[in-house]
Formats: sequence, C-alpha cells, structure tokens
Amino acid sequence: MMVRFSLAEMLGVLAIACGTIGHPAPTHLGDLVKNSPFGAPSATATGVTKDAPLELRGVLVDGGEYFFSLYDISAHASQWVGLNEPGNPFTVHSYDRDKSVAAVEYQGRTLTLTLKQAKVVALAPSAAGAPPAPAGVAPNAAVTSATDDSIRLAAVAEEIRRRRALRAQQAGRPPSAPPPPSDRK
Repeated sequence: MMVRFSLAEMLGVLAIACGTIGHPAPTHLGDLVKNSPFGAPSATATGVTKDAPLELRGVLVDGGEYFFSLYDISAHASQWVGLNEPGNPFTVHSYDRDKSVAAVEYQGRTLTLTLKQAKVVALAPSAAGAPPAPAGVAPNAAVTSATDDSIRLAAVAEEIRRRRALRAQQAGRPPSAPPPPSDRK
C-alpha cells in the first residue's frame, strides 16, 4: 500500500523536524544592516584590553557548549579551550556573544578580548583562461601560439615515455617491451 502526502503535509513535517514551529522569528534582523557580519565592525567593544598577550581568534558552539580559540602571541601557538575549563594556561570565564567579547584570566590578570577580525586580501587577477604550465616549462610562461602548443605536447609525450619506462623498470621487464594486456574493456 502506498501512502501519499500533500505538499502542505510534507512541509509541516519538515517544519516540525527542523524545530521552526513554535519558535518566533528573530526580532534583531533589523540590526543586521547596521552590524553586518561581512563588513568592518562599526565600533570597538568597550573595555577591551589593549596590547594583550592573547588574541581571541575563534568561537565554536557545539551542543550548547562554547569553545574558544586563543592565540598566544609570544609563543606563536593557539589552543581551543572550553568555558571555565581548568588545566590550561588561560581560562575563559565569560563570553558576550552580542559583542564578541570574552573575559580571560591569564597569568593572574583578567583580560577582555574581542574576537579578532580576519584580514581579507584581494589577489591580483590572473589571465583568464590561461592553461596551466606543462612539465619542463617555466610556470610563468604563457602558452599561446601553435609553436608553444607543439612544445607543450612534446613535453607531455616525453613525460609519458619516462613514466612508462620507470614503471616497466619497477615491474622487472625491459622498457621496450609492451605492457602486459589489461583485463579492462
């Protein structure tokens, strides 16, 4: 017996499974324009420790539990720690997710760290449609003319011959002997 469901019934089941029924829509979406996650922060957090020996580089929430990536500038090392997790050189005591600010105890003092913003660097555009450089040709050489294409094909053919000879040598047969027949069809 085949059971058929209407589109409305399937969407209702999907909404229940995703947990969207019974939860109001977020009301802070209007603030998204003012505080875009893609733009530079509009204002720095107040009370942030200047020239701190640590940087807050990442925040992860897993199953409602917060984890923080803290980078030790002098040691050039980072470590993920949980909220109030003991046994580390630093302890994150609190985190304000609206301001992306964490209170961290380090070497007997409390630091207020804001989430470090990543630097986005634009690369220079490459030549559109330029093929990759073949083996044996300088990586920055542009392959454009028919002569360059024939040189590239000759280099590829030579590389194929070299690899076949190497494979034949490893298999223990003379390089000029044809490879054994394959079962593939």
